[in-house]
Amino acid sequence: MFRTAAFDLHLLWTKVLVAVLIPWIQACSPALPNEDRNALVSARACLDRYHEAAAQAQFQDYFQCMGDSSVFVGTDASEHWTKEEFMAYAQPHFDKGKAWSMQPLTRQFHFTADSSVAWFEELLNTRMKLCRGSGVMVFRNGTWKIQQYVLSATVPNEIMGDLIRLKAAQDD
Repeated sequence: MFRTAAFDLHLLWTKVLVAVLIPWIQACSPALPNEDRNALVSARACLDRYHEAAAQAQFQDYFQCMGDSSVFVGTDASEHWTKEEFMAYAQPHFDKGKAWSMQPLTRQFHFTADSSVAWFEELLNTRMKLCRGSGVMVFRNGTWKIQQYVLSATVPNEIMGDLIRLKAAQDD
């Protein structure tokens, strides 16, 4: 892979964000009752496994994080896949030993009163630069499963007009 000084600087700042900013944000989070804290820790671990399995091209581990009736919604308007459809799409990428890398920079969870359903949003460092992941998870049989994952490209407001013009012909 051809590396540039700008790429190395980007990696350094990403590491600084992950090492310093995320623990600081977590430390400032409000205290949770133990039951809710356990739900948060285990839900966070599920999403971490999901992203790590993709980065390591571990097909089975990646899809074990998803529920049987889950859906994946990608950045392209045509990308709305059932688990089976997404597995068929993803298999060739995983077979090459290189799927995708999405490193969480920030993450928020919200839970139902009984902590059996969680919804989340996360800001991700990806090859597409900053993206947002969001979705819904359910806790069944002692484990969290992702039921819906939505990947969205983030667009700074200052360049939204340019993006709209670029997309107009395709979207209209």
